[in-house]
Amino acid sequence: MLLGHFAVGLLAKPLAPRVPLPVLLLAPQVLDVIWPALVAVGVERARVVPGLLPASPLDLEYMPYSHSLLAAVLWSLLFAAGYRALTRDSRGAVVTGLLVLSHWVLDVVAHRPDMPVGLDGPRIGLGLWRSIPGTLLVEGLLFAAGVFAYARATRPRDRAGVVHWWLFVALLALMFVASVVGPPPPGIEYVLGAAALSGLLLVWGAVIERHRETVAAR
Repeated sequence: MLLGHFAVGLLAKPLAPRVPLPVLLLAPQVLDVIWPALVAVGVERARVVPGLLPASPLDLEYMPYSHSLLAAVLWSLLFAAGYRALTRDSRGAVVTGLLVLSHWVLDVVAHRPDMPVGLDGPRIGLGLWRSIPGTLLVEGLLFAAGVFAYARATRPRDRAGVVHWWLFVALLALMFVASVVGPPPPGIEYVLGAAALSGLLLVWGAVIERHRETVAAR
């Protein structure tokens, strides 16, 4: 998934109001932060195969260290422990750790059977990406729920808090639609580059956080 990973981060804001938005956005993407680096150095393998699935051209050949269930659990524990050590926020550590693990769960829903459970398999996947309408509907609804949850859990401090937030939402939605219905990238290096550039969204999240405040939990 693409939009779904951002969505669960937004959905978690009411559950962990002390966790900054960039951390909520980063946690569900941790596996996809590790994956490009491992592909770039040849530890894991992936390629672009146009027409492989209607909603995704990615052939994820080998990714046990970033995307297996075993690896996801370990990365989740490491992320949660690191967050707890830095912030002393136990609740936030639990939530962010679960957000890291949620990446594997959502990818199992979206992918064909290429998601490894252990380092050597087996591989599973429900194949949502086999349907463009299904992908747009499921991820779109999940994202709408995340946008609603975050907007309700926070309020703007000023006009910038409104403008930045809704521009951010619109950009994510456009990126998602373009990735699903647009032409496939020319090669895997373009996918890796796009993954690296997505880090700018975390910077934007920090800007949004400065101009919005958390509403006291009801």
